[in-house]
Amino acid sequence: MTYLLQLLRDIIQLRRGPQDMPYSPTLLVAVCAASLGLQLGVAYIIGVTGNTLGAGLLGMAISLGMIYLVLMLRNFANRFVQTATTLLCCTIIFSLVTLPIMFLVGAQPIVAGQATPLQALLGLISLPILIWKLVVDAHILRNSLAIPFLGGIVVAIALIVAEYAVGASLNPQAPVS
Repeated sequence: MTYLLQLLRDIIQLRRGPQDMPYSPTLLVAVCAASLGLQLGVAYIIGVTGNTLGAGLLGMAISLGMIYLVLMLRNFANRFVQTATTLLCCTIIFSLVTLPIMFLVGAQPIVAGQATPLQALLGLISLPILIWKLVVDAHILRNSLAIPFLGGIVVAIALIVAEYAVGASLNPQAPVS
């Protein structure tokens, strides 16, 4: 466990990459379960209603499917387990870092203009963390896809946009702000 935490610290500091993650489908399943558990716990605590389990499972399936598709298009499907494990582990870490901010923000406003001053300030505080997560994701994808760093940024942003688009198409009643 100590090795995994040190490895993740190094990946988040851009010193190592997903190729250093052990190839372990069992670890990937465990990380998927931990990620889903964290999502469900946070949703419960901040009062999100609805089928959060179904939404979480669907979101994870979409994310993992898109990662697999991108790797397959570059003929690197064999890197899926390590890439997915690394991306999910880093997502868990960044989620834990932003957890206090999420609790302080509370219920999300329906329209962006309805944010309280505290929510706006916390959004600004969380922005560098979100940018760093994008950089880390780009670093992971750059190594996994054997592309330049700028290509990793483009792929990371494209995956975010695609995931959002698919999610919005599956839930058309969700407000867009």
